[in-house]
Amino acid sequence: MKLDKTKFSKNKLNICQVSLKGNIPILINNYQKFKSFYEDFNIFVICPKKNLKQFKKKLRYSEFIIISEDQIISFSKFKKIFYRLSKNYRYKNLFKNRLSWYYQQVLKLSFAFYFLQKFHEKIILWDADTIIAKKIEFFNGDFSRKFGTFTEFHKSYFETNKVLLGKLPKYFISSIVQFGSITKNECKILLNKLRLKKVKIKAIAVDLSALIMKKIFLINGPYNGSLFSEYELIGNSNILVKPGKQKMITTLRKGLKGVLTSKQLNFLSFLNITNVTYEHTHNNVNSRGMLKRKLSWFDFIAMVLKTKLKFYYNLIKHNVLFTLNIDKMKYKS
Repeated sequence: MKLDKTKFSKNKLNICQVSLKGNIPILINNYQKFKSFYEDFNIFVICPKKNLKQFKKKLRYSEFIIISEDQIISFSKFKKIFYRLSKNYRYKNLFKNRLSWYYQQVLKLSFAFYFLQKFHEKIILWDADTIIAKKIEFFNGDFSRKFGTFTEFHKSYFETNKVLLGKLPKYFISSIVQFGSITKNECKILLNKLRLKKVKIKAIAVDLSALIMKKIFLINGPYNGSLFSEYELIGNSNILVKPGKQKMITTLRKGLKGVLTSKQLNFLSFLNITNVTYEHTHNNVNSRGMLKRKLSWFDFIAMVLKTKLKFYYNLIKHNVLFTLNIDKMKYKS
């Protein structure tokens, strides 16, 4: 993979997204919001090879660098790794149904690991269906700032992480806030824990795909929808590298049934809500056709009030549990 070294500097943000063509309008909107908060950044967009021309045509801004999935690992190769390793896995068919979901996580992580080893610059992973609403300080010197939420906590992710990382922090909350950041130092430690030694991007992707699947299939626990999260892996690893309290942030995601107007997006910043996610590909009433309709002010205000009230309630719990250093894997909320 050839990337122009002159585009990277310590003062630039580097953002990585994996996207299908349906997210292009969101990518553009998110780009415009990033422009309002940050002076200098690159956005690497990894997309299907068949849609490469369409992405390049629509995302003509100089900050975008479009990369084909096949430059990292093709889906057919990823699928072959799955079939080779899953012969005795009892939930093979269920895992296969979500193979593309695991695939996009491997693409994102593989690119980040390659980029950090080659260019030694910090990088942010950002969901392609998510728009930034408030300026975020992603890093503190050579380390990432730790963000978290109480609205997510999928134990299967952490059971996989415990096998991958060797151990977990005692107290932590979910790192699934639709973005994650990692620095050169954090990457080096994480790669050592994962025993990934390759530096070429295709070799990284193959080894990482096999590693994640092997560990999941070895655990062979009940299949409950998803068993791995790139954000939880980075989040747990970063806390182990430099223990500390995660900052709880507020996001709009669950229950959203339309896109926000520019005024509503600006209002989120005033309310200290960090980002909004349009889960428009899900097969439910709210998601179907979401990008073709606006969210009414009534629904917007109701959703914001509910979100903020829940946030403050969970913030109190977070502060108490962190002070008591409660084992989150054993704690029942």
